[in-house]
Amino acid sequence: MDQLAKWNPLALKLLMWVMGVLIVMGSGLGFIGARAGVSASVAGVAFGAGIMIAGFDPIANVTWVRALILYAILEVVYQIFNQVTIARFDIVAFIIAILVGGLLLALYPNKQELWMSGKSGGMMGGMASRAR
Repeated sequence: MDQLAKWNPLALKLLMWVMGVLIVMGSGLGFIGARAGVSASVAGVAFGAGIMIAGFDPIANVTWVRALILYAILEVVYQIFNQVTIARFDIVAFIIAILVGGLLLALYPNKQELWMSGKSGGMMGGMASRAR
């Protein structure tokens, strides 16, 4: 098991980077942004780029890891809602969201920091907590 654990940091980085790329490629809800004064496509690209950049050092960028977990949860809820209301369901997005969310929870080494509990948790997670 220790042999596998040594690959977790690399797997975590690759997972965040790949998911960031997928979010950038898939952000296309422009019909909502026109009414709200923002462009959802641009917001999706910015979010995906942030995930990719945070993927270089996910331990120091725990907030981005939390944001990606939140995204995965929201994607699952959105797909279920779509299926119930308009009978439209994207199985690929659903499966990717479940896999990414589960893998992030499994691979992240400091669970206390991820859940904002313990001494190093709270709003000052990541690098700020190490500076104390």
